Amino acid sequence: MHRRFAMQILPANVLNNYNISDYINQNPNFGHSHNTMKESGYKPSQKAFITGMTILGVAGSLALLAKGAGYSLKPSKMFKNIKNSYLAKADFEAKEVIAMGAGSCLGGLAAGCIVDKNKANRKAKLRESLMQIGNVSIPILTVHLMSKKIFGKSSKSIQAFAGLGGVGIGVVLANFIMNRLNNLIFNEPIGNGRKIKLTDFSAHLDDFVLAAHYIAPKSKLVHAIGRIVPAALVIPGMEVGHKTAVPKND
Repeated sequence: MHRRFAMQILPANVLNNYNISDYINQNPNFGHSHNTMKESGYKPSQKAFITGMTILGVAGSLALLAKGAGYSLKPSKMFKNIKNSYLAKADFEAKEVIAMGAGSCLGGLAAGCIVDKNKANRKAKLRESLMQIGNVSIPILTVHLMSKKIFGKSSKSIQAFAGLGGVGIGVVLANFIMNRLNNLIFNEPIGNGRKIKLTDFSAHLDDFVLAAHYIAPKSKLVHAIGRIVPAALVIPGMEVGHKTAVPKND
């Protein structure tokens, strides 16, 4: 059982007439585990549905970005000349990353709410979606600011350190800002904020790629690595879809 819940003691006369599951549902705990996807307790089919919807969310964002950039969405044209498709040619910078991150989180949120009718779990997913969107958006903006705006005319090595610093600053700043925004929206005390966890950094391949792109804008290797960014951005949406108020195997 979760530590926070375990430390809360109800009077004996209340416990005698209280359904423990009702207590959990009315007092959702948003403390973040280190293994959300494993701890959700969902069936394999439900997990597959969440994964599929999250991928669809990223794909939908890519389609909108491609359309906005003047690329055709007709499959016959897309696959006929794949080397010149949007996915192959685009540089994934702040705008593109934020759009894909939002699509991922919305896909995961929609799927999670479909497979789980529990109100507390849905609230946890909504809260996590806001956290993850901030976790994707704010660091990419700090990398852009540090690598291009502030240190854009400095040496390559300084730009590289600035980019790395931008990732670290952005992750911490995102957690700070989004916790307070969440607590304001959900009217909950700041002490219930979500902690930074290791998988928060898993979606930041895009930040490192962006920093490298500013340092070496013509690098074919950097551009090639950037093709992995959409796949990395599936992770935030899956975190959202699998989020529950209290992990099932606590």
